[in-house]
Amino acid sequence: MPSKARSLLELTRLHWFPVGCDFMFWPFAWGSLAASYHVALPMNEVVKNTLFYALLGTLVHSAGCVINDMLDREFDRKVERSKNRPIASGAVTMLEASVLLTVLVAAIFYMFSTAGPTALLLGLVGLPACFAASWAVPFTWVAITGEFDWGIILNVGVASCCWTCLYDTIYACQDKKDDEKAGVKSMAVRLGDGIRPALSLFDVTFFAYLLWAGYLNGQHLPFYVMSVIMPFLLYSWNKFTAGRHGAALVCAGLVVDHYCNLVSLAI
Repeated sequence: MPSKARSLLELTRLHWFPVGCDFMFWPFAWGSLAASYHVALPMNEVVKNTLFYALLGTLVHSAGCVINDMLDREFDRKVERSKNRPIASGAVTMLEASVLLTVLVAAIFYMFSTAGPTALLLGLVGLPACFAASWAVPFTWVAITGEFDWGIILNVGVASCCWTCLYDTIYACQDKKDDEKAGVKSMAVRLGDGIRPALSLFDVTFFAYLLWAGYLNGQHLPFYVMSVIMPFLLYSWNKFTAGRHGAALVCAGLVVDHYCNLVSLAI
């Protein structure tokens, strides 16, 4: 692969796929799978929607990485882990990064346009808001159900926010010493010795809101066992590796519960 193309690929972090992209995908998956259960969507439609949101989440993650590197280029040059990133190292110019970002955002907005006018509006509002992962919850819910159910949306949204804070704080610990030297007040720096209690609080809050969202959505036993109890135990054991594996378990429980619900309705 030519060096310029490789540098642009690294700028989007797609050379690490699916690492990174999956963290943007999980909130899309939680929202869409909960909505699919709510309207008893056929499994073939669930699969199509999941692939759609996997692609959308990947594009949003890539665009977010480009924006992040454009804004943090000066700071990245001071940090050992990030000093060789494409923009910080000079391998990609700001103009080239801007063109790439324009292409990614155009693709994202095209995908928004296929999800209905209300979902499109949510996308237009949510995308500039720092690419917040939790915005994916109302977007997917409205796109699939065509309605707002703020009880479920807010509970899944808060759970998603807590999960984002959980893995972001753990990730920020890698750069804590560099952040302190550069005067950057990251979550890891601000929390100081309170990191472990804060992570435990995020952990408990995540599962409490997820549990209540499941109740409001009429979920059954497979959801509570696979999406709530098993991930909670996993997070309690090892929060770092559980960020990805626990999120996948939440999705697995939603899928199994949805399938069982469709079977019961067909009988």
